Amino acid sequence: MADSRRSFVRISYDGKDITEALTASLIEFSYSDKASKESDEITLKCHDRENNWIGDWYPKKTVQKVEKTVEQKSDYSAMAQTLQLKAEFSDILLDEKPKPIKITDNAVSGTILRAVICVENWEYEGDKRELDCGSFEIDSVDFNGPPDTVTIKALSIPISSSLRRSKKTRAWEETTLQKIAQDISDDAKLELMYEVESDIQLDRVEQEENADMAFLLELCQQYGVALKVTDNKVILFEEEAYEAKPVIDTFDKKEYGNGGRILGYSFSQDTGETVCKVISSYKDPKSGRLVQATFEPPEPPATGQIAYVNMRPGDLRGDDFRNGEDTSSESSGGTHNTGFNKFNDITVDFQNPRPDRTDNAQRQAKAVARERNKNEWTCTLRLRGNLNMVSSVNINITGFGVYNGKYSVFDVQHNLGNKYETVIKARKVLKGY
Repeated sequence: MADSRRSFVRISYDGKDITEALTASLIEFSYSDKASKESDEITLKCHDRENNWIGDWYPKKTVQKVEKTVEQKSDYSAMAQTLQLKAEFSDILLDEKPKPIKITDNAVSGTILRAVICVENWEYEGDKRELDCGSFEIDSVDFNGPPDTVTIKALSIPISSSLRRSKKTRAWEETTLQKIAQDISDDAKLELMYEVESDIQLDRVEQEENADMAFLLELCQQYGVALKVTDNKVILFEEEAYEAKPVIDTFDKKEYGNGGRILGYSFSQDTGETVCKVISSYKDPKSGRLVQATFEPPEPPATGQIAYVNMRPGDLRGDDFRNGEDTSSESSGGTHNTGFNKFNDITVDFQNPRPDRTDNAQRQAKAVARERNKNEWTCTLRLRGNLNMVSSVNINITGFGVYNGKYSVFDVQHNLGNKYETVIKARKVLKGY
């Protein structure tokens, strides 16, 4: 079966299959799948012995800022047509006239790549499976030599949307995390998938000169919610819920060597940032009320460290300003005594998301504990190409002594060149939080 085992990647470009045309110049392909925070990406490295990629094939994008049906005029289509002529495969001929497409404000025509990893006779005779990596928008094109090569990187977060670069200032009153995420997704013309069990109520939230992606990520992290943008979707989910799902595979040390699935491994325990307790405090500047929450993990690390978190600036003993104690000077720019730092105007204290309920304070304390403890036990496995390995799946590790246990995969790299390998990074799941 070894001789018949085959892996390859199928690439479509603006909806057109250019796989066979691209195969002749493709050197390496990689797909990086992140569980949260970072953008997924694909990278194609191609040789350019005939100067095609720095010539007719070079991907140029045209930004359209209208909302109507137009004829497709992307230079990418011209590149795809040139690839088609070079290929000499009649079964992948593209339409001579691109079909009309509907594009909307700030949409980029013809920048979308879609990749599917395919295997044949991989685990057994007749094994024929695929992994759809999703859609990606071209972000950069690099040319190097000699020998001449072109590297194309495409990201799952559309560069043509407002998510990454457009800085905005706006505010929400009496809102929820879901409502904020929905507004941001709508602005970017992406679908929102909200998989958070409880609705997170927020009194006031301000976005001040910040890009949507950075702002939403910071807000989600404060409440222990993971964020991922992939395949034209914004996904908000709780890592704890995903870690509670069943494992999909078990990797044992016996599988290393002699043609086994494991090609290499490394394990680590790092207790430097771990905590056994989180005490979170904040003062509501509207009411002057002190809110405190304490969270202790069910199975805390042995370090004994305690994290003290002041979620908002303010004097935790009370509000001198509201009690009538004026500590300002007669000159302009006077200050009020807040105990932690000075500010010139009460509105400054509304620039960060504020929890107004005790359950939110508890959620934030729990989020800090999870973020500090979740990477205590980690592993990296280099595997023979494995289509089942995607971010957020759970696996079992056996045969590695103290490192055995249930792990959650948070980073996956699929690499196809002369051979197909998968590199995964995973962490031991936390119990009860």
